[in-house]
Amino acid sequence: MKNARVMTIAYVAMQFPAPSETFASLDVETLRSQGHKVSVYGMRVKHKRFTDMMLQRGHANLNVQNFSACSIIYFFIFIICHPFITVSLLAWIFKSCYKEPKHLLKSLILFPSAISIFSSVFKNKPDVVHLFWGHYPSMVGYLVRRFIPSTTVSQFLGAHDLMAAYPGSAQLARKADIIFTHSHSNLSRLNAIGIDSNVINVVVRGTKLDFPFEGDIDKFDSLKKPIFLTASRLIKEKGVDNVLKIFSNILNIYPEAILFIAGEGSFKYDLIKLAKSYSCINQIEFLGHLNQIELIKYMAKAHFFLLMSRYPSERLPNVVKEAMYQRCVVVTTDTDGIDELVENRVSGFVVKSGDYIAGINCVVECLKDVDKAKNIANQAHQTVKENFDVNMSMRKYIDLWQSSILRKNLL
Repeated sequence: MKNARVMTIAYVAMQFPAPSETFASLDVETLRSQGHKVSVYGMRVKHKRFTDMMLQRGHANLNVQNFSACSIIYFFIFIICHPFITVSLLAWIFKSCYKEPKHLLKSLILFPSAISIFSSVFKNKPDVVHLFWGHYPSMVGYLVRRFIPSTTVSQFLGAHDLMAAYPGSAQLARKADIIFTHSHSNLSRLNAIGIDSNVINVVVRGTKLDFPFEGDIDKFDSLKKPIFLTASRLIKEKGVDNVLKIFSNILNIYPEAILFIAGEGSFKYDLIKLAKSYSCINQIEFLGHLNQIELIKYMAKAHFFLLMSRYPSERLPNVVKEAMYQRCVVVTTDTDGIDELVENRVSGFVVKSGDYIAGINCVVECLKDVDKAKNIANQAHQTVKENFDVNMSMRKYIDLWQSSILRKNLL
């Protein structure tokens, strides 16, 4: 929509910023760069690295309110002033979750947070309330939809929301103004829980493309010392153990190869032990947590990016998009929807979950044929450039929000 007016937008997340959710920060800053006024609410307490992440992700002057002691005060003030609204949410929670004790308990624990967030939204009445996650933030969405009908409520429902299976998600989705998901692979499951796939907007999660540097295709002219990179939370489900299996085998052919592992997590020390058992620890560097700029610099130099995830809710990971844009040859697993990002043997390689042998073969194939590696890397770069620009994705969000606001104004 051209000449769209400036909107006030409230994002509701579980926590903001969160270490593994750089895409949330990217969405928010993209909206702010286009002139819109954004506030962010987190249902949980702020992360211990809150200050560092706010600085690293460029969130200067961004209004962020995670759950805190002040939230409890706002909660008590609100329930005294608005008992009917409070009881209404309690009734909705029990109606939605009475068959699911786990979700009922978590909803009641998060109840003060939902009320405190709504108290701020009720006072400020933004144009849009966007539920960045569509599970427990649905409590806030219910209140906005019922008690501030002039505000557009949009709800994101992704793989993580589907795995969470919060009963209130589907309840709200049937009344929300706009439903988003980021992969066509989610549509059948959303339809199965009673959400009409025809009203769901599939908008990819874009990535940032305007870095002052990008991977040069000429880096493949020096494949005698191939550089490998992986980046993820270091948990067992992310499959970094299979990355080590691939790399240790490649070392038998290319003994000067290097592997960089970016990320932190509980599986790190197991990976160190595994690398020692494979006799490849001296060719591996554990980088720890990196901010986005630091990680992108490693991607720009790397020849291969490996993500052997077996994580059930993995969907079109942004880290893969970033690596593709930096002209890495990506080898990844066949998680749901991955074909919407990586065309196998054209813009990267997709192997079955756990099949590290196939991963080895893909890498060796490119190491022996530099032209093939270059073609794949260039095609990966072009794919992301044309289809996964965060500015393009957020423009689609903005257009849908503006259309909803216009419809409400005409009623």
